[in-house]
Amino acid sequence: MESTTAREPFHSQDYDVVPGTVYIIERHSDLNADSEADIILLPNPSDDLNDPLRWSAWRKRYHLVLLVMYSTLMTALGNWEAPIYINIQEALGTTITLMNVGSALTLLMLGVGNVFLTPLSHKFGRRFTYLSSLILALLSQVWLAMANNSGDFIGGHILFGVGRAPYEALVAISIADVFFAHERGLGLSLYAFGMTLGSSVGPICSGYMVKTLQCRWVYRFGAILCGFMWLVIYFTLEESRFILTSTGVCETSDEPAPSVDASGCEGPEMVHKVFKDEKHRLQRQTSNATVHRLGEVLDARSFRFQFTLWTAFPGTLQEFIKQCYRPLQLAWFPAIFWSGLEYGTSVSWISVLGTTTAVILSSPPYNFGNDALGLIWLSPLVGAVFGSYFAGSLNDQLMMFLSRRNRGWCEPEFRLWSFLPSGLIMPAGLILYGVGAANGLPWIGPIIGMGLVGFGLSVAAILTMAYVVDCYKTIDGEAVTTVILIRNIIGSALTFGIQPWIDSLGVQDTFIMAGCLSFAITMASGLLIMWGKRMRHMTQGAYSDFARGFK
Repeated sequence: MESTTAREPFHSQDYDVVPGTVYIIERHSDLNADSEADIILLPNPSDDLNDPLRWSAWRKRYHLVLLVMYSTLMTALGNWEAPIYINIQEALGTTITLMNVGSALTLLMLGVGNVFLTPLSHKFGRRFTYLSSLILALLSQVWLAMANNSGDFIGGHILFGVGRAPYEALVAISIADVFFAHERGLGLSLYAFGMTLGSSVGPICSGYMVKTLQCRWVYRFGAILCGFMWLVIYFTLEESRFILTSTGVCETSDEPAPSVDASGCEGPEMVHKVFKDEKHRLQRQTSNATVHRLGEVLDARSFRFQFTLWTAFPGTLQEFIKQCYRPLQLAWFPAIFWSGLEYGTSVSWISVLGTTTAVILSSPPYNFGNDALGLIWLSPLVGAVFGSYFAGSLNDQLMMFLSRRNRGWCEPEFRLWSFLPSGLIMPAGLILYGVGAANGLPWIGPIIGMGLVGFGLSVAAILTMAYVVDCYKTIDGEAVTTVILIRNIIGSALTFGIQPWIDSLGVQDTFIMAGCLSFAITMASGLLIMWGKRMRHMTQGAYSDFARGFK
C-alpha cells in the first residue's frame, strides 16, 4: 500500500488542539470506520531509509527484546538481595538500618544518574549509554562481592544506582524512538513486564543460590550476567536516536512537522510557530502532507551488526550542561509532577516489600527459608502479567476506541481511565499484606497482597511513561528524566524511612496508611481526566519556550 495524502480532519475547525492532541484516525475514509487501516502513523516517518520508524516489524521486535532483557537484568540485580538480606547483614556484621541506607541511596542515584545519562544519550547515542551503564553495573557487582563492611555495601550501591539508571528512563525513550503512537502501549507493557520479571526471578534465583553457595556469589553471577549482556548489546543493538538533517526538514514537534525550505529551517522559530498556532498547523499538515497509514510496508536499510561504541550527534558542551539541569524546570508541569508522584509511590511500595519480607516472613508464624522467600516473588510476577496486558494492548484498544468516538482526535488523558480500577487494586494489596502479616493470617493472604501490588506497579510504570511521552513528545527525554528524578527522590525517602515507620506504628498501621496514600494519589488521575487538557493548554507557552531552548 502506498502512502497517500490525508484529508482535512473531521470538524477540525471547531476542535481545540493543544500540545499532545493528535489526529490519529482518519474519519473521512472509504474504509470501514472500525478498521485498523484508517489509523495514521504518528510520528510521521521520514523519507530517510535510516529512520528507525521505518524498520521492519522483526527489527523493532528484536530491538524491544534487547531493551526488555536489559531492563530485566537491571531489576533482577536490584531486587535479588531481598531474600538474603539477613545473610548479607551477618556476612558484613552490620545492621538492617544501615543496609536500608544503601538501598535508599541506590534509588536516589537512579534519579540523579538519569539527569546526566539521558543528555549523554542525546550526544553520543543510546548504545553508548547502555554500554556504559553495564560497565558501571559490572564494577558495582565486583565491589559488592568483595565488600567487607557497611561502607563497601553503601558505596557499591551508590555506583550500582548510577550504573543501572538508564533502564528507568532511557528504555521508554528508546521505545518512543522506534514505535508509533498506537504501538507504544504494547511496547511499554512488555518493558514493564520485563522489570517485574526481573524483580521476581532475581529473588528466586538468589534464594536458591545462597543454599549451596555463599551470598557473595550472588554478586559474582551479577557481574557475569552484566558482561554477557554487554557483548549482546555491543554487537546487535542498533542506534535508535535519529536526527533528520539531509532533506531540509526540521521535525520539532510531536506531530508530523510541515516541510520548509532548507535555507529557512530554524529550529527555535519553527517550534515557536508550531505552538503559536497549533490548530492551523494540524489543519494544513493533515490536508497537504504525505502521511502513512497502518498496514504500509516502509523501505529501510537492512540490519547490520554493530562495531562502534558511540555515534556523535550535534551539540556543544554548553548545550549538554543545559540539558542536565533544565529538565528540573519541568517539575511544575501538572502531568509530569503527578506522573512522578504516582510512579514513585508505586515503586516505593514494591521496594518496601523487598526490604520487609525477609524480616517479617522469616519470623514466626511463617518461618520462611531463603528458597521460600525467593518463591513468594512469583506473586508480583503473576500480578504484573495481568497488569501489563491491562495497561498495554488493552489500554491501546481503549485509546483507539475513545479516539474514534472523539471524531478521530486522540488526547493523552484517554490512557488514564485505566488508573481508576488500579486505584482500588494496589491499596487493597498493601492492606492485605500488612494486616495479614501483622496478625499471622495464613501465608496466602500476604502473598496475594503482593500480587495485587505487582499489578498496580505494572499499570503505573506503563501508563505514566506513555502519558508523559504523549503529552510532551518534543521533549520526551527531558520529561521522562524529570519523572524518574521525582520518582526516585520519593522512593529513596520511603525506603530510608520504612523501618523507623514500622518501628513507630507497627506493620499493620504502616501498611494501612500506605494503602490510603496509594488510593489518594492514584485516584488523582480523575482530576487529570477531567482537567488535564486544560492544564496542557496552560503550560503550552512554557512548553514552547522550553522546547525552543533545546533546539
